[in-house]
Amino acid sequence: MKRGQSSQKLKKIKAQVASLFATRGYHRTSMREIAKEVGLTQSSLYHYFKSKEEILFCLMNEAMDEALKTLKETFQAGLSPEGRLRRILSFYTTYYAGDQDRLVLLVNEMNALSPENRSILIAKQKEYVALIRSTVQELQRAHKAKNLDATVATFAFFGMVHYTYKWYRKDGPVSLKELGDIFTEIFLNGITLQEGKRPV
Repeated sequence: MKRGQSSQKLKKIKAQVASLFATRGYHRTSMREIAKEVGLTQSSLYHYFKSKEEILFCLMNEAMDEALKTLKETFQAGLSPEGRLRRILSFYTTYYAGDQDRLVLLVNEMNALSPENRSILIAKQKEYVALIRSTVQELQRAHKAKNLDATVATFAFFGMVHYTYKWYRKDGPVSLKELGDIFTEIFLNGITLQEGKRPV
């Protein structure tokens, strides 16, 4: 198999397994079932992944790395704090609501990982939190945001996004872009001050 074909095959396998884990649950899915789902023998599947946990970690780690890369690039784009926060919130919402299978894994299956793998992902989660919280605090220092606990406000946003897999459907009446815009407005209107008002 050529390199490009192999890469596409692996991408397809990961998408199929993410859907299987999200639907059935990690612990209720065997390597035999995974092999059947992706159209491989078990021995062929082991050419791609050494274990079921390696697949889970790969799916979760790749999702977090891609999101974190974009968030960091946004910080380097020279935007105002509010413009930066608006772009981050919109991206984060559309990214994870648009990849609900991996979102389900990140929300529900973290404890299925070994302590070593889990600690890697937790460190990346903390980077997410720090990036958004620091921007909220920057707005507060500029007297453009309410004196709310920035950590609580940040986790409120994550909670809002992470629950979308329970109810949001991409084929429904609200597009991903509209969802991102709505969540961004809800969050920003909740923390920012109206012109002429002082923090309380």
